[in-house]
Amino acid sequence: MQFNPITIALIAIAAAYFIVEQIMRSTRLNKFALLLREGSCDEALELLDKPSSKWLYPPFNREYMKLNAYLVKDDVEGASRQFDVLLTMRSSKNQRSEAVVKAYRFYMEHERYKDAKPLLEEIEKTAEKPVAEESRLMWEIFAENDTSHIPEMEKQYEEAKGPQQRMRLALLMRGAKRNSVHTTLRRFARRSRKRRS
Repeated sequence: MQFNPITIALIAIAAAYFIVEQIMRSTRLNKFALLLREGSCDEALELLDKPSSKWLYPPFNREYMKLNAYLVKDDVEGASRQFDVLLTMRSSKNQRSEAVVKAYRFYMEHERYKDAKPLLEEIEKTAEKPVAEESRLMWEIFAENDTSHIPEMEKQYEEAKGPQQRMRLALLMRGAKRNSVHTTLRRFARRSRKRRS
């Protein structure tokens, strides 16, 4: 099969365009990550609002990057707005799943249980079993003040590795604190009843 010069030129232009686009995307992403590491979150957000960033990144990816900037900045209002945007955008199944889990954990961390509940229901229907189980456990400990999971979590803590281990430790500590508070309150209630007797 022979190509005429015009076809060869078009293929060369398309290849060059693809290579330049990939280099620009990679360079922009590295700059964004560097700004976040330096704590220059406002600059990182401005970078994402530039027309060239809008050209380089699909809308969902750009909004997700903005979310990360708000989270690094510890801007709860900004992150909340970004979750509102992300959860209403058209996205792939994987993008939706990642955004839902991240939003759920954010809402739980900030005790926004009313916002977290529908996300938990979606996670339990669509996420992988370990993610769904961990999300349910988080709900029971934080929203329902259930401390019955502590012995099970201590055992799982011994077996878990990496981020999962840290998550379990955080849940374990929170559950233990609540358990400790409840135990202390019961002790005080018993003592005060004895004094009244």
